Amino acid sequence: MKKMLNKFKLQGFTLAEMVVTLTIMLGLVGLGTIKINEYREKLILENTVKEIKSSIEHAARRSAIQNRTSIVRYYPTSKKLIIIGGKKPQIIKIKPQISISNLRLLKISISGSLPPHTITVTNHHYTRRVKLQMTWGRAIDDK
Repeated sequence: MKKMLNKFKLQGFTLAEMVVTLTIMLGLVGLGTIKINEYREKLILENTVKEIKSSIEHAARRSAIQNRTSIVRYYPTSKKLIIIGGKKPQIIKIKPQISISNLRLLKISISGSLPPHTITVTNHHYTRRVKLQMTWGRAIDDK
């Protein structure tokens, strides 16, 4: 009879082995989720900085070509960057987790230049500084 029971006994994992395996798997998944969220935050910040830089550079070029003054304004409460100087204002919506400092009002002259200015873009974990030296028509990252 014992021989018969051993023949039908199934091999499998014990409860302890299952708990250890699930703990390791959950740890790996949790770590991956944290890293993905950090990467997403960095990506949103980088894309916002690029969008701000390119919009200001575009406004400077447009001012020089159209021989008009442009004004760049940032409204922190509504999280909007508004560039006035063309036929209609350009409105850029900023993500709620992003904060921009030192960018209340910028005036771009008819030659497309503005005095040197540094803005700070942050998402409360990462910070980027951008130097605006628009005499040469380019914004410079301060890493």
